[in-house]
Amino acid sequence: MGNDGGSIPRRNEMVREKKKDEKIDRKAQIIAMFFSCTLSKQPLQQPIVGDGLGRLYNREAVLEYLLDNSKFGDGNAICAHIKGLKDIKTLRLQPNPSLANNTCPNNGSLASRSDEKEGLGRSRQLPSLPFAEQQAAQFVCPITMKEMNGNLPFEFAWPCGCVFSALARKEMRDAGSSVAECVVCGESVDSADIVPINSQDPDVLAALRHRMDQRTKKKKSEKKSRSKNKHKRRNSSDDPADRGTEDTRDGSLVGKKVKLTKECKA
Repeated sequence: MGNDGGSIPRRNEMVREKKKDEKIDRKAQIIAMFFSCTLSKQPLQQPIVGDGLGRLYNREAVLEYLLDNSKFGDGNAICAHIKGLKDIKTLRLQPNPSLANNTCPNNGSLASRSDEKEGLGRSRQLPSLPFAEQQAAQFVCPITMKEMNGNLPFEFAWPCGCVFSALARKEMRDAGSSVAECVVCGESVDSADIVPINSQDPDVLAALRHRMDQRTKKKKSEKKSRSKNKHKRRNSSDDPADRGTEDTRDGSLVGKKVKLTKECKA
């Protein structure tokens, strides 16, 4: 019990300390998001798609979700905003050229190697490395050749789907212009159509949600306008005054107009 001359109590036995909350390693979590599908949690495999919030998915997983919302337990919480294929964009990614000649197992994992110098056939465990250093990135920025492993911010252009680093766009964009060209393919891209990948900033996510709503409203407005114009053209083609010169099965309209013209000349 202590204080009896037989033992010395420790501080944690005398004073109740408040338990420390377990903090999630945000950096490791963000890095992992660049290697796995947000929905299925499986490694990213081509074709890869992105949504309006900048999250990455395997296209196959999204298709399965659209067919059956209960396919993934937390699917509705993750991508309830994905109602159809119009809400995702197939990404154009630049493969990492360093992986072409990579013979290391586990997609570039450096967790362990055989110690060939000792010649004893024993496995030598290397020091623990950060996740991004253990896992070689599948893709790189086509401009700067920086690896897309979560250490640097990456973006994609919604109209064309090209993926590039934020540094590349910052260096190549036209200062003071709201409309710029895609740094990869040269397509005209509005600055509002640049989507940061896996951003965790609440303000950025709020802005992205607003852009998604604006994009949806714009598509609905364009669809309504096309439907209205189509209806006008249909009504115009049904007007007898506009169909007077059109040929019909019996040619009656054309014949009557020719007859009237001849009578007028006579």
